[in-house]
Amino acid sequence: MFGQQGGRPWLTALLVSCLVVMVAGWRLAITTDSGGGQILPVSASAPTGEPHGRSPIAPPAAGPDAAISRVSERLSGSPTGGANQSRADRGEPGPPRMLAIPRLDLKMPITAVTIDDTGAMALPTRPTEIGWYAYGPRPGSARGSAVLGGHVDSREYGVGPLVVLKQLRRGDDIVITSNKGTERFQVSTIRLIGKQDLDLRDVFTREGKPLLRILTCGGTYRRSGGYQANVVVTARPV
Repeated sequence: MFGQQGGRPWLTALLVSCLVVMVAGWRLAITTDSGGGQILPVSASAPTGEPHGRSPIAPPAAGPDAAISRVSERLSGSPTGGANQSRADRGEPGPPRMLAIPRLDLKMPITAVTIDDTGAMALPTRPTEIGWYAYGPRPGSARGSAVLGGHVDSREYGVGPLVVLKQLRRGDDIVITSNKGTERFQVSTIRLIGKQDLDLRDVFTREGKPLLRILTCGGTYRRSGGYQANVVVTARPV
């Protein structure tokens, strides 16, 4: 029967889990770096996942180390209708094809993605590519957040270019290239946010001022749960 055999070890494990969650929340408190305006957590740690098979990281398609975890679970009801309307008729920029961050010597191809069969934002399998959420605005659109997301690493393919996102500084340039030209942005914030604390409605909004968001995994890596946070870069059009 429930609660008779093994009841005390179960209760002890629950209490320890609660304490771990509380400590993790404290570690992810946001502060401001007075040196360069970079916004990072108080005890932020670099990604510690073992991308070369030394730890049980599930395949990227399963999503445990994904930049965005289970989008639809926390963004239920996100409208996708009308996402495929002819944007050329509205004078919008072309679909993004290439991401470049000159100061970090980062350059990555961009792949249009939507959602996978779990409702999460589908991400390119290789961490050398980054996905653009095609149901949302394009980089350079007049309103809303254009969202790019990708894996920071992979057991199969190793560490990807997005590992350097945490080195961004406020004011750094980001260049998005499409078949219609280039869109330029400047970094305004770099945050490390616990996955359960990420406000996905804000990240994926189609309203408000135009923004570019770039997300990947970061923070502490746990064998049982993957990366515990997201690096979230917000940039504004120049």
